[in-house]
Amino acid sequence: MAKTTPPVKLNETVTLTIDRIRQNGMGLAWANDAKTYPVYIANTMLGEVVDVQIIQVDKLSAYGALKNVLKANPERIDAKRDYLLEAGTAPLVNWAYPAQKKWKQSLVKDNFAAAGLTVQVAEAVTMDEQVPSYYRNKTVVPVKWQGGQLQSGFYQRGTHQLVPMMDYFVNDRRLDEVIVVVRNLLEKLAISAYDPDTGQGAIRYIMVRRGYYSKELMVVLVSNEPTLPKQEEVVRAIVSELPDLTSLILNKAPKKDYVQLSADNETLYGKDQIEDTLLDKRFLIGPNSFYQVNPVMTEKLYQTAADLAKLKSTDLVVDAYAGIGTIGMSVADRVKQVIGVEVVPGAVADAQKNLALNGITNATYILKDAPEQFVEWQEAGVHPDVVFVDPPRRGLTPELIEKTASMEPDRVVYVSCNPVTAARDCALFKKVGYEIAGPIVPVDQFPQTAHIETVTVLKKKG
Repeated sequence: MAKTTPPVKLNETVTLTIDRIRQNGMGLAWANDAKTYPVYIANTMLGEVVDVQIIQVDKLSAYGALKNVLKANPERIDAKRDYLLEAGTAPLVNWAYPAQKKWKQSLVKDNFAAAGLTVQVAEAVTMDEQVPSYYRNKTVVPVKWQGGQLQSGFYQRGTHQLVPMMDYFVNDRRLDEVIVVVRNLLEKLAISAYDPDTGQGAIRYIMVRRGYYSKELMVVLVSNEPTLPKQEEVVRAIVSELPDLTSLILNKAPKKDYVQLSADNETLYGKDQIEDTLLDKRFLIGPNSFYQVNPVMTEKLYQTAADLAKLKSTDLVVDAYAGIGTIGMSVADRVKQVIGVEVVPGAVADAQKNLALNGITNATYILKDAPEQFVEWQEAGVHPDVVFVDPPRRGLTPELIEKTASMEPDRVVYVSCNPVTAARDCALFKKVGYEIAGPIVPVDQFPQTAHIETVTVLKKKG
């Protein structure tokens, strides 16, 4: 077999033209005339001519670091926050916001086209701010002793080097303040932190959640060890320094279990959960609760989904992947009945608490895997008018799509955080008798990042 020699070499600087923007927001440029060898470069925009230092090479592709922009896209800005590009937390930070919206709209259309679907894509629903930022109501930040200090920030890709960060730009400003306060207190008390080189140490992450309307504050110390060193002193110090603290929790998540947070929580101070409001409904939120992280846009997302569903007071609604019940409860007062299904026990328990909290009597949440429950409903003669699905990034399974179709709902409302899997799944829905009705609506839950949510309505043919 002939040996293939890459057209670029490690550490050399080359001039390239950005041909497209990938799903993750990185630019793609071709290193050869045949356009068979791509180079991926962060902090670039379509059509730009750039000088790039090659930092990683293999047989099929390379990665480059931007050194100089020779010809800039007209919508490039300088946000003066290049540390966010290094962290990968805000890859579009140097794009003017109108360019971010336009690209995300085209991304959705391209993803559906790649799945064989020609669709209309509406203009993205967005935040009202000219430069949307400081919107996340939850953050999880690693900590590490480094250079004699306890640092919080992000790990450089492929290394155990923690790069300090104090302003994340996408977090509620109070969250960033709280991270620094807690980190400094842990440093003052000489609390050990997990070191990935030794596998030893207590604190792995500091997690902070804050209610957008309630302003209730939760701090979670994620520990590699089952007990917190100097626990009484730590609790006393944090309570003293955070007058708005509602809940302080120790989450026991040893690194060997390969989870960021475990289900093993110990409340050290205050409540087990905080409370917030979404579309005039009250929700209890614990350390492990799935609750959308941009509250302003979550309300717009769910309102968009409900409006596109064209709900009627006689409708029976199924809420699949129900989580703590946010979608189903947000539409309960517009329909006859909501029945939800969720496979995570803690989420179902929270959903039931939230029903009681809001006095909702026409909704029920069941603990079961959705495809299994759909079979039971079909056998029992349940025929929902609308099925809402809001799956994780991996999307739906073919089995769930088949079981959904077998119940013969009139409409399926697909809320997705990944247009690639949404497009794939909509193509499968087409095979079982459902077609996309109206334009797909992107909802920009995560400005400054490459992520985009979509709402797609599928209607039963004939």
